[in-house]
Amino acid sequence: MSYTVLARKYRPQAFEAMTGQEHVVRTIENAIKLDRVAHAYLFAGPRGVGKTTAARLLARALNCEKGPTSQPCGVCKACTEIRDGTSTDVAEIDGASNNGVENVREIRENAKYLPQGSRFKIYIIDEVHMLSQAAFNALLKTLEEPPGHVKFIFATTEAHKLPDTILSRCQRHNFRRISTVAMLKRLQEIAAMEKIAISGSALSLIVRQSEGGMRDALSLLDQVISACGLTPSDADVAEALGAIDRTVIHAFAVALVKRDAKSLLANVEELWTRGVDLRRLAEDLAQQLRHVFVAKATGQAPEELADSEREAVVALARESDAAQVARLFDVVHSAVWEIARAPQPKLALEMALLKGLHLAPAASIPELIARVEKLAGAAPAAGAPGGRSAPSTFRT
Repeated sequence: MSYTVLARKYRPQAFEAMTGQEHVVRTIENAIKLDRVAHAYLFAGPRGVGKTTAARLLARALNCEKGPTSQPCGVCKACTEIRDGTSTDVAEIDGASNNGVENVREIRENAKYLPQGSRFKIYIIDEVHMLSQAAFNALLKTLEEPPGHVKFIFATTEAHKLPDTILSRCQRHNFRRISTVAMLKRLQEIAAMEKIAISGSALSLIVRQSEGGMRDALSLLDQVISACGLTPSDADVAEALGAIDRTVIHAFAVALVKRDAKSLLANVEELWTRGVDLRRLAEDLAQQLRHVFVAKATGQAPEELADSEREAVVALARESDAAQVARLFDVVHSAVWEIARAPQPKLALEMALLKGLHLAPAASIPELIARVEKLAGAAPAAGAPGGRSAPSTFRT
């Protein structure tokens, strides 16, 4: 039996199963309940956040034998055909490879005919921004006044490339990047169902690498399982993803806060020898310093971190000074651009870190002002014993 990747195996089969897109789901469900379904939808947002999945679910909701309903049964002929991609009335079209005016003319001609066995004839065009200008122009009239049995659902990662004439004829829904907390929770559920013994820190690393895309996160989890088996360690996960172990990043943050130049240089040398991307190291270190600053300001670490990571960040925040951490972040974050373009990135990183050690203030500005005022108050007053009084007259 052929293997089904996790991204397909755990594709949501109901609106309530979609992660992180509650605002879109709520609007679509209300439109179906109130019988106010638009004739054309535009789903815009980053890759891997559920645009095509939502389009398929909307098609099932409209053509389900019990529908239109916001909760399609998933077992009727229409639902199963749409799920399997075999429905004759729901056409999924790749806009990148079918971007010519002749392809749109074919859609216009076929749209005139009634659906063969469903309630609606639905066209799902993925990456719609890839259509040519002539193709968009050919689609305008049909898109504005389609037959009553036709629905259009467009999906794109670059909505700004669509002509205004197309945008004005669609009901637009903006899909968000999935929050780290929601994605981490979902990955923990999937790992439990797949019987994968993986730590929260490793899953947090996968979440960070995916940059808000659930499909990317599941693909990375598949990659980790293939490389490390069902019991991957944190170090194995970092190596499989080409990332840097979070404990190493935290060690850099600790060395910066404690002004330990020797440890900093030794860690840079080790990672350089291992062939680690130093620009990525600087980015991760800046993010770690941000976590420490958040913990210092709020008293608790960010929720997207694993439990063990939160404890370490909070402990370091207690030992550090807020102004010092802020200054260190500025230095490291500014160095990312320089490291990426430096002919010798190792030297650029080392000098940036050493600069951070010497430039980071040991106290905040209010504390320094308080110290100055205290010293000024302790100084002998003019005319007091031990003090020197100014002469009362001037001699010429």
